[in-house]
Amino acid sequence: METEEIYMNQVKMQAEAFKDKKRRSPDNKEGADDPAYENFTLTFRNRDQPKGSHSPAKNKVPSQSRPPLDSAQGLYSLHRAMVSLSLLLALSCVVLLALVLMKNSEMSQELLNLKGELQNVSLSAQGCLELQKEAWSTLNQSTRMAVQGINTLKNKVQEQSQKLLRAISETRAKLDEIEMLKMPNPNPSSKSMRRR
Repeated sequence: METEEIYMNQVKMQAEAFKDKKRRSPDNKEGADDPAYENFTLTFRNRDQPKGSHSPAKNKVPSQSRPPLDSAQGLYSLHRAMVSLSLLLALSCVVLLALVLMKNSEMSQELLNLKGELQNVSLSAQGCLELQKEAWSTLNQSTRMAVQGINTLKNKVQEQSQKLLRAISETRAKLDEIEMLKMPNPNPSSKSMRRR
């Protein structure tokens, strides 16, 4: 709790010094000759020193104590600082949001371009599939026609071979008859017929 009070007192003192500085005229220069001039000296405890001991300040000028700050003024300046920080944060958020929206619009444009390219690829693939289907149907039809032609030819060959086999068997039969007629007949009845 003490550190917060010390910090608040330092902030109040700095704010008061800033206001006093603004109130002074530019002709009035600060210095040792001016009785209203105060020199603030801050002393810091060294870590090696015990808590109660302080080193003496160098160039110490006697200072007059300032009147205590009005707490309302301190709160007002604190309030103004908080409002300024809030405005700065809000502006940062707006800038960040604008950047995000710009990136979002760029990304959406890229996605639309990608979608168009994918549609083109899809249309090309559909065209290729249709051409492939047509080629397969043409190939199937040609295959069916070739099979029908082969079956027809096979049937004709079988018919012709059967006719040829019949013709060969008929020819053999006739040749056998011819040979039998050429051969002499060993029958006795035929001899007796010749004598007569």
